[in-house]
Amino acid sequence: MALEVFGSLVTLLSLPHSLVAAILRLAMNTSENSAPTKPSPISSEAIIGIGITVAELGVLCLLLGWAEYMRSVPAIAWIWLAVGIVMVLVGGFAAAFARSKKLSRQQ
Repeated sequence: MALEVFGSLVTLLSLPHSLVAAILRLAMNTSENSAPTKPSPISSEAIIGIGITVAELGVLCLLLGWAEYMRSVPAIAWIWLAVGIVMVLVGGFAAAFARSKKLSRQQ
């Protein structure tokens, strides 16, 4: 990664000065009249609910994996266990870190 950054820095330095100045001006200057923010298409409560549902489905996959393991079908059991673990983690993170996209007005 350091080589990629160094390579892009060398490429940037090899450009003409006016072009580098124009690129930096476009990148650094933000518009003072920014567009109004759009409301969130989904509420934080809905994201939490989806996360809980996905985590519950993950628990069901874990139980199915355990049942398959008890039936002496370990190849399928490991697949269900892996899917269950991933779903529990994704659903847990979605429920734990759900935030509303609405920004409060700061004055």
